[in-house]
Amino acid sequence: MIRFLVLLTIGLAAGGLLAFLMVRDPGYVLVAYDGVAMETSLWFALACFVALAVLVYLVAFLVRRTARSGFAVSGWFRWRRVAKARNRSLEGFMLSAEGRWDEAKQALLESADRVDTPLANLVAAARAANELDRYEERDAILARARESTPQAAFTVELVRAELQRAAGQWARSIATLDALRERAPRHPVVLKGLFEAHRHLDDWDAVAELAPSLPKEAAPDMADIHAAAWRARFAKVKASDHAAEHARKAWKAMPKQLRTDEGLVLDHVDALAGDAPVEAEAALRQALKKAWREAWVRRYASVGADPVKQLAIAKQWQKRRPDDPVLLLTLGQLSAATGNTDEAKSYLEASLEHREDPATLAELGRLCSKNGDHDAANDYLDRALALKP
Repeated sequence: MIRFLVLLTIGLAAGGLLAFLMVRDPGYVLVAYDGVAMETSLWFALACFVALAVLVYLVAFLVRRTARSGFAVSGWFRWRRVAKARNRSLEGFMLSAEGRWDEAKQALLESADRVDTPLANLVAAARAANELDRYEERDAILARARESTPQAAFTVELVRAELQRAAGQWARSIATLDALRERAPRHPVVLKGLFEAHRHLDDWDAVAELAPSLPKEAAPDMADIHAAAWRARFAKVKASDHAAEHARKAWKAMPKQLRTDEGLVLDHVDALAGDAPVEAEAALRQALKKAWREAWVRRYASVGADPVKQLAIAKQWQKRRPDDPVLLLTLGQLSAATGNTDEAKSYLEASLEHREDPATLAELGRLCSKNGDHDAANDYLDRALALKP
């Protein structure tokens, strides 16, 4: 209040002084230009100048306010566009979670250019295209992702390899990951992706080479890897000409610790059996001396060598294992192969007493059918089918 009174007093004093000066001497101002002259009092000229200054100030003020309003409106529209893009992007991610891939892809692509992180939108859109089996479109979207965020090129290629594997494009995935491996030889995701792709393609040599490089938490059992590699090799051997000769060489080259592997022993026997059944029988018999495996005993009956000799050997085994249901099945099959159907039936029925096995039931069904007992044959075969998964 005191400040107001002080200012009011100063204002009145200044006004009074100004009025006194105006009355005392009005002054004189002459403005002449190009033959035109204008005369007025000093005080009027000063008043006009002040009025002009106030007018200029007001015009400048209005111009600044208008400009600020324009910027505010522009900013508001920009904010609206960003908010709309953000909502559309969120909608795309929700549609992806629901598996509505086509709608999700469209929403994500529409909003990609207007959000702060276009990479996330484009990667999700590429996944949607992959789910729709639109692989060319997927690759085009990933190229756009690389352009949008050049520093994420490595990440984008990892995503490409992952999507290629998901689409069953194993060879393409390997090519993508090989290129990445040149840039990052020990990257765990690259190594695991290559391992998975080569394993799916049964490229076991590559799998064995990659396995030691995998992170400890993802490292497989090397014995299993090497066994799988040799199984793949024997599969090629069995399909080749002169399979027995190639099987001998492969078995000789195989590490000794793998020669007791159940599957590899059978692969070796299978490769020999076509051209050298006697050698296959000897190999399987030697394996059974070292370890008694049901799968090997089952295979012994069908190895294709001399059934009479095999039956005699199997009877020697029975002395040590009289109640072994698989050995009794093998004895029945070998007896049938020699033509002794009564003995075969006796062995098969004895096997059935210890274990109801689909193979034993099927063998009895065939034997009964051969002997003309079709009702019994049908009963055995029905029981065999009922036991099969």
